[in-house]
Amino acid sequence: MRRNGRSNRVKLATTALLLAVHGCSTIDGGAVELSWTLRPSSSSLPDKFVDCDSGKEGTGPVTRIRLDWQNDTDSDHDEWSCGDSHGVTGFSLLPGATLFSVTPVCAGKYADPKSYIAPAIEERDVKVGDTVSLGAIELVVNVSYCGDQPCICR
Repeated sequence: MRRNGRSNRVKLATTALLLAVHGCSTIDGGAVELSWTLRPSSSSLPDKFVDCDSGKEGTGPVTRIRLDWQNDTDSDHDEWSCGDSHGVTGFSLLPGATLFSVTPVCAGKYADPKSYIAPAIEERDVKVGDTVSLGAIELVVNVSYCGDQPCICR
């Protein structure tokens, strides 16, 4: 029971902070946050993670990470620089059951779907004034054996 009390205090403190920051502005929707890392698809590489620009022959840099969402009445997206490793939308998502998907972007275009593996589409309930956390996700990217398979951002 004590844990619930602390959770409620944290929610109240967060709400108070939002009101202080936004003053009298209204919050019409929910927000979403996520963090990401890029992991190479090959276990033969010594590095367990790669940078947005892997520097590997046959690859190009992942420039942005795109979050798409869709519910019964709304669909939209937001993007962040890949190097940020974290992104948060504004409080603009309409409430209700919402589907979320993440895609790497290469110099203004989607990465070839055969060059990466993203987490499955996830459904979350968006509530006005709340932030949905998608947590830390991994995008598995092809950065080796580029002659045998499409590599990321090529």
